[in-house]
Amino acid sequence: MANNLKVDAKFVKHPTQEGVFMKHFYGKDDGACINNLEVNIVPGFQIAPHIHEDSSEFFYVVSGSGEFLDDTEWKFIKAGDAFKAPQGMTHAIKNIGTKTLVLFSTFSPAVR
Repeated sequence: MANNLKVDAKFVKHPTQEGVFMKHFYGKDDGACINNLEVNIVPGFQIAPHIHEDSSEFFYVVSGSGEFLDDTEWKFIKAGDAFKAPQGMTHAIKNIGTKTLVLFSTFSPAVR
């Protein structure tokens, strides 16, 4: 039977980015065609520019503020904003605020 309620997810440090913590919810291991996670970025830190060759990534800002690299242009983001990084597009996120930047991220198709 599928686990339709995820209560045991824990924050882990991002494997390559300092000041970034992730809590994974659903993904390939759950039979999902997407994967989603909560991402917390500490003030003054960022997820460096990168590309996902096989997936698009969608974001919703839960709280805080920062900047999103939309291919070549940095754009201000704040609580309540949604944005995306289509497959193959360079993107990054940095926390320029004084509080933790909290994002909900979804990949389609699932990357893990």
